[in-house]
Amino acid sequence: MARLNFATLADLPADVKQPQYDVNATTSGIVHIGPGAFHRAHQAVYTDLAMAHGGNWRIDGVSMRSKTLKEKLAEQDNLYALVVLDNEPYTQIIGSVNHVFVLADDRDAIMASLTAPTTHIISTTITEKGYCLDNQGNLDASHPDIVHDKDFPEEPVSAIGLIVAALAKRKATGTDEVTVISCDNLSDNGSKLGAAVVAFAELQDSELAAWIKANICFPNTMVDSITPATDEALVSQTSAALGVTDEWPIQREAFTQWVVEDKFSGPRPAWEKVGVTFTDDVHMFEKAKLRVLNGTHSTLAYVGSLLNIDTVFEAISKPEIEAFIRRLLTEEILPTIEVGDKMDLPAYADDILNRYHNRHIRHMLSQIAWDGSQKLPFRILNTVRDQIKTGGSIKQLSVPIAAWILFIAKRQQAGETITDPKAEQLFSLAKAHAGDVTALTNAVLDLHDVFAELTDNQDFRQAVHVQVSKLETISVENMAQQLGEL
Repeated sequence: MARLNFATLADLPADVKQPQYDVNATTSGIVHIGPGAFHRAHQAVYTDLAMAHGGNWRIDGVSMRSKTLKEKLAEQDNLYALVVLDNEPYTQIIGSVNHVFVLADDRDAIMASLTAPTTHIISTTITEKGYCLDNQGNLDASHPDIVHDKDFPEEPVSAIGLIVAALAKRKATGTDEVTVISCDNLSDNGSKLGAAVVAFAELQDSELAAWIKANICFPNTMVDSITPATDEALVSQTSAALGVTDEWPIQREAFTQWVVEDKFSGPRPAWEKVGVTFTDDVHMFEKAKLRVLNGTHSTLAYVGSLLNIDTVFEAISKPEIEAFIRRLLTEEILPTIEVGDKMDLPAYADDILNRYHNRHIRHMLSQIAWDGSQKLPFRILNTVRDQIKTGGSIKQLSVPIAAWILFIAKRQQAGETITDPKAEQLFSLAKAHAGDVTALTNAVLDLHDVFAELTDNQDFRQAVHVQVSKLETISVENMAQQLGEL
């Protein structure tokens, strides 16, 4: 079978969407560090759509380590298919990727692209680890990659070092019209990236650090779209639908959101014409996502695990579970989010629940349940704090905490594992208090580095105990009654 490339575009089925601009005549204007699945299903798609409105904004992707993407797309002119999974699915060819570089092999080409006067956006999806931050969210100067890049600034191995090296050259040539955009699922992502870049520059050259602070913007962003991993089944399915081979397609739910702080130090694509929201308050959108989406996700994960349910779709398809989630949202989560007239919060919550009903997305509850000790403080406990401050109910907000504690006990008793940085400590508590959920609940709630001042709040502690006692005996058979009482 022929490969997907420029030569075979004309042979694709008529219902396959194609770029609405001349891909061959369009050059690069963006360098993206970390061109993984999410980037190719999200920012690259927005950019592909925006180029229908003009501009040279194709993307030079920089892989910090893996050669897979470069190898897979090499014979496809960097074209690939986006498969949107929904009740009305569609396939779209994305042409916004111009080059894929690998740091170990293409340093000169990468630096040339990063410092080109025509490059006006440097963006990242490098995961939280890629920022080389310490526990306080500041640059970790002792991180091995940072130590290396300080000693060998011309051969950086970290994204922070690479960006600083590029900005140093741009300072020298007077090409300051560039914006650095974090697209990672990290609170205050732009502020943290900017602070890390300036801190690393300060280790080398205080004048460079001052120039970056004065001239380069690092807008905060919020990103959202579920992107399941590419597997052989998707490759086969997509190639059959296209009539040509695509070695590395990507799949995504129909819903997608990108909110960007309106703070730029250079030109940008016409993203606002293709669905990107520009705002002066990203934190409002971020807070809504964290509490509405992530908070209910974690609730579904832990309650669902007690009922041996595998996926988000299966869980929300239980009327009793959906009714509980709606009560949780309406009565205890939404009242803590102030949006004024900038956002229709009830409609946003409805959109989230509608996404959960997408039968085409197999989003595993077991994966959402990872790292509970790290996620729950942001997804649930801050909402609890706000409700306590205003005298609001925390009855339903205590459910995911109670379910998490029982989830730990259940996994430990079954001899299974959990993915959590505190896994060893949590399992040790579960083993020490096996058969005594009251003692286990108290032991977990005593973890100050998870619950902070809430460990001393007797109302919160009692609320969790009440829900633990109710959930301890929950089953598929009595689910309607038990969830109705929560």
